[in-house]
Amino acid sequence: MRRAALLFAFLFLATGCGSSKHPAAGLPVVVLQSPTAPSWVRLLRSAGYAAHDGDLASLLARTGGVVPADAVLGAHDRSRVVSWVRNGGRLATANDALLHDLGVGRGPAASVSASRSPQLATWTRPLSLRPLSGTLTTVATSQDGGVLLATATEHAGALVAFAVDPAGAGRAGYELFPHAAAFTAAFLHAPVGPKSFGAEVFVDPGVLPPGARDPAHMADRLKRGGARVAEIAGWNYDFNDPANDYDYAALIKALHARGILAYLWLEPPFVTLRLWQDHPECREKTKTGRDAMVDWRSLIALEDPACFALATQSWTRIVTSVPWDGVNVAELYFEPPWKDANYTPFSHAALAQFGHDPAKDPAGFVRFRTALVTSLNRRVLAFLNGLPNAKRRALELTVIDDTLDPAQGQAVGSNVRQLAAVAQQAGASLIVEDPFTTWTDGPLRYDRLGPHVASLMPAGDALLDVNVVDRKGARPTPKMTGAELSLALGSAAAPLGTVALYSLGTIGAGDLASVPGALASSVATTDLGTYGRQAVTVTSPTPAAGRLTIDGIPWPAANETAIVPAGNHLLKWSSGAALGPGIASFTGELATARIAKTTLELRYFSRPETLAVVTQKPRLLRIDDASTPLQVQVDPAGGFVVRLPRGRHVALLGF
Repeated sequence: MRRAALLFAFLFLATGCGSSKHPAAGLPVVVLQSPTAPSWVRLLRSAGYAAHDGDLASLLARTGGVVPADAVLGAHDRSRVVSWVRNGGRLATANDALLHDLGVGRGPAASVSASRSPQLATWTRPLSLRPLSGTLTTVATSQDGGVLLATATEHAGALVAFAVDPAGAGRAGYELFPHAAAFTAAFLHAPVGPKSFGAEVFVDPGVLPPGARDPAHMADRLKRGGARVAEIAGWNYDFNDPANDYDYAALIKALHARGILAYLWLEPPFVTLRLWQDHPECREKTKTGRDAMVDWRSLIALEDPACFALATQSWTRIVTSVPWDGVNVAELYFEPPWKDANYTPFSHAALAQFGHDPAKDPAGFVRFRTALVTSLNRRVLAFLNGLPNAKRRALELTVIDDTLDPAQGQAVGSNVRQLAAVAQQAGASLIVEDPFTTWTDGPLRYDRLGPHVASLMPAGDALLDVNVVDRKGARPTPKMTGAELSLALGSAAAPLGTVALYSLGTIGAGDLASVPGALASSVATTDLGTYGRQAVTVTSPTPAAGRLTIDGIPWPAANETAIVPAGNHLLKWSSGAALGPGIASFTGELATARIAKTTLELRYFSRPETLAVVTQKPRLLRIDDASTPLQVQVDPAGGFVVRLPRGRHVALLGF
């Protein structure tokens, strides 16, 4: 609902919060309706702020707004906007006519190919534009000093002016000004938008600097990055010197204490360096006959039954020795034929199973490799399902996509439809990684891949893997950052609800902090509540508003935040402390909740056991109206972690 007459009546119904004292603080920023308004809304939401498009009356009814360059405004409407700014409004625009009316001039056209402010302005190719001029505070300039981005004071209001619209002319918003979305939102006093703490973040302790390997430090970083699951590299053990084995038990304890699930990340055909060293007969062979050590992986010939048995013995030790919540079988594929020295599998076992010379039947060998990849993934999942306590652990299968680049998918032996069927048969979720050949196609490539992957699996059982890694030859930066990363995460999360993120060791601190907002960017923020396919955490519009109802139900808010289930919901914040205990985080799928002074009721579904962080220490737990032993752990950041059983249940906590 966007009618101006209703805006102030629903001041406390917004999903975000702002630190400003403006009367419309807490309401989403309005982007004036235009052809590029959806791109601007997406850009602002991906930066972690609440925004939606609206008409001129909606924009003028609050204190901050965006007028895209292609918005059509007559002279009368422009004068209304100018008056609004001069009376205290805060505006971001690249609209030529509006900038002129606000006293911002333009210089002669110039070709800009680079910026003196690479953090805010980055050009992928030369662009002709007219630099800004006037009484401005310069924020970003071209190499010859032309003003590209600036701010200005207009009586009681303020303006951020762009020489070219970041989201105009078919751009997504990251190409020219990779960090300007956050800059603009902060300038407009935009409220914080919904956040999703549902990421599955890969982390290899073995490649982190010594200080970053500390379990508590790692767990805190993962929590800031919105991790629901930590995917922990499962090959840092069995070293010749046991002192070099990583302390998985300590890390899992630290993760659980912060309400984060711990999954073991396997990377077959690699197993461990110990297995590679002790069993040279099990080393995979490439086409040239050399031992297959490719990139960082020392590959084992899992197609050999004896070697597969050795691998499962090693995996059994790591899976059963500590309390993992899940296991991810990731990237069990063969190396592509681009280099004969890396092309696999050419072990004696593989050649014997193929039955004849691959050189005389290359097409048949390609089909054989694909069938073998599918078979090996099925066998590894079956092995994991046969281990003790397997029902308590979630299973995942990470595979290489074969739709955006079918040639690359075929080259590694990945048939995603077949692998999706393998995952379903084993009760595993499917994670699909886009091949490296597509990493320079722009962050919105996931708009194409996500719906396809969603069609392969039951709802909630599939997600995409977003890689934040160095990209040789890519421009403008060697790895995704700023708006490009945020848009990629939002694009990947939109059709599936969450993403896998590679990795904790390759993403900077600033980008890591932006992950929760980016993941929730597909959730619509209206003046009355939220609408989307995923659960999100929302923030009250003011620190004084700590009491919440969702769809009229008294809701367990926690420290002026609340978890809102997927769907269309009406939020109503009011002043005062929460009525009872609150939920700070929840790793399961929350359907609904309700609080009273001394009880908290949750209806939920979860495949692995669920970790819920609550604000008060519970004294009893009932599951489906039956008394259940209570497991509680103190969260170092405040609150108490409660473990709930897997499946679909009604949990009642007493305090």
